[in-house]
Amino acid sequence: MAPGTDQAQRQRELSKQALEQSAGRLEQKVRAELDWKARLRRDAPRYAAIAGVAIVLVGTIVFIRSRLRGEVAEEEETALVTLDDLAAELHALRKEIKKGGDKTPIWQKVVLRGVSAAGSAGGAYAAKRLVDRQETRAGAELRS
Repeated sequence: MAPGTDQAQRQRELSKQALEQSAGRLEQKVRAELDWKARLRRDAPRYAAIAGVAIVLVGTIVFIRSRLRGEVAEEEETALVTLDDLAAELHALRKEIKKGGDKTPIWQKVVLRGVSAAGSAGGAYAAKRLVDRQETRAGAELRS
């Protein structure tokens, strides 16, 4: 019975070791998924692309809506304009300028600035990736 018992103990030890290794790998995977800094480093380009697309989409929608809403059908007058009409219009323009002529909402300005910033950042990132790929390919071709 002693050889059978020894063999069973060896099998149990081997099973224990395999289980410990499996648990260790599982623990490493869980720790890697819970490490938010490493995950952010790994997924930052994807997050930046999604945010850029969202900003561009929202900016485009806002821009198009503001342009469509601002177009009111105005009939052109075919009558001659008098000097008094021009003076009244100039007076109204001066009044509007003194009040603050720019009526664009602040959120629209922020969105448009965000879209332009995201576009330039995305372009710089894409250019950097392209240069890195070309350098990698050139290095691989030199080794061949």
